[in-house]
This record gives sequence, structure tokens and C-alpha cells, in this order.
Amino acid sequence: MEKIFICGIGGLVGSKLVELCKDKFEIFGSFNLRDPNVINVKSFQLDITNNEELKNIIEQIRPNIIINATALNNVDYCEEHKEDANKINVKAVCKLSEISNSFNSKFIHLSTDSVFDGTKKETYDELDDPNPINNYGRSKLYGENEVLKFENNLIVRASVLYGWLPKLLSSKKTSSLKQINFAQWLISKLKLNEKVNITTEEFSSPIIADDFAKSVLHLISNKKSGIFHSAPSLCINRYDFSIKLAKYLNLNSSLIIPTTTEKLGRGVITAKNKCLNSTKLINTNFRFLTLNESFELIKQQILI
Repeated sequence: MEKIFICGIGGLVGSKLVELCKDKFEIFGSFNLRDPNVINVKSFQLDITNNEELKNIIEQIRPNIIINATALNNVDYCEEHKEDANKINVKAVCKLSEISNSFNSKFIHLSTDSVFDGTKKETYDELDDPNPINNYGRSKLYGENEVLKFENNLIVRASVLYGWLPKLLSSKKTSSLKQINFAQWLISKLKLNEKVNITTEEFSSPIIADDFAKSVLHLISNKKSGIFHSAPSLCINRYDFSIKLAKYLNLNSSLIIPTTTEKLGRGVITAKNKCLNSTKLINTNFRFLTLNESFELIKQQILI
């Protein structure tokens, strides 16, 4: 059985990858603050920026496949703390890619729609030139550039990632500085009967983390490399997405108040159009979940 090493098993995507890999690989994983305590997964507490420790762990495991599901993905924090973003999203990625190559491990790096400036009227495909407009996007792009130095590596970009992270993990502090994802935050607010202001100006192709993880493993099994977008054929603004999710879960959608990005008063510029074109991935015979199928999955996971 092949060995797979997943960096970031305490996060949303990392934890979903572990679930999907259980019967396919011998699983090893790293976490920084959130230990998921998964049975039959050999886990290591690791600061991803510690190059020596990282190399020692990979040398000990000698995995066939390495997936990097770690990132500093708090956009506002990255804008104010450029060195921290560079340390985790660029330097650590560079080292991880180099170490993977030295052990002949297939390296998969997870990236973001934030590498684009959001000015295109259509959806972004893999051939579009990146032009990030905030430091988070720049750091992720620089990390991508390091990964692409080795032709066998794979980059998978997501649009807005969402999903249900069990309380065992979501209640613990995270080094990503993003405690819970947007959908889980929205659900928690509406359950408390609190009003929320949601922008109508930002469009994206939201993908549930379970489906994103499935697409990553699909690309691995098909021995793909280079850049792939992983997002359903959907381009929706954040307000409309929130209304649809609330209604599907029978939550009070009247608590969701439409607003503009400017009125939210964030100290960072974000792209207006972050919708991704995933035709390249779809052509490998991958079918994305529909929005309602994704919402049903969250509904079932909330009950667990």
C-alpha cells in the first residue's frame, strides 16, 4: 500500500482528505495545534516552517505522495503581517517542494482563486495570468511558482472553500488564523438568531471541502501534474449563497442583510470576481456535487 503524508490534518481540507484516504493509503499526517486523533493515522506535531524537523519526518516516512493542506489563509492578517505570510505560504512551501523532490515523492499543493485580480468578466481558467491584489494572494502565487519548478508537482486551486468541521477540531485554536470557514460561521450566527451583513459584490465558485478533497485524490489517481482548478460550474455572490444555504437548512434567512464590501470596512482589497473554470478537471471524468447536494452533506454532518 502506498504511503501518503498530509500536512495539515487538523484543518478543514486536511481532515476530509484523511477520511477519503482511509482504505487507499497508509496515512501519515502533521498538525500544528489541532490534533485530530484519528485512528490508524500516524501523526506528527510539526511547525511547517521548521525545515530540519520537516525533512527528518519525511525521511522517516519516505511517502509516495505528499499533500500540503497548510496555509496562513486569514486574508486580513496576511495584509498586515507580510513576513508571517511569506514564511508559511512561500518559504515553507518552497522547502516542502524541494524535500519532496529529493525523496521522489509526488507533491500536491493546494492553492486559491486569490492569485487573480477579479477584473475578468468570465470565469478564470488555468491559462489566465495571475495578478493578485492583496498580500495573501501574492504569497500564494509565489508559493505556486516554487512548486512549479518541479514538473511532476501538482497545484489544485479552489474558490471559496466551505464545509462542516467537527466541534472536536473547530473548538481548538488553529495556526491558520481562520478558526472556522464562512459557511460554518454563518450557520452558527443564524442559530444564535444574530443578524449578519454579507456582501453582494464578491462572486465565487464555492466548493464544499469534501468534494474538493475528492477532486484532489481523483487527480492523483489519474497521475496529473501542473495546475488544475477545482470548483463547480457555479458563479454566485456571497449574499445569494448565504440565502440559499440558510433556506436549505431551515434557518432564518431574513437575518442576512445585503451590504457592500466597502461598508464592511475591511482593511484589505479583495477581488470582485473569483469564479473558476474547471473544464480541465471535468474532462478527466470528475463530477462535482451540486449546491443542494453539498448543502445536504453539511446537513447530515451537523447531525453527527
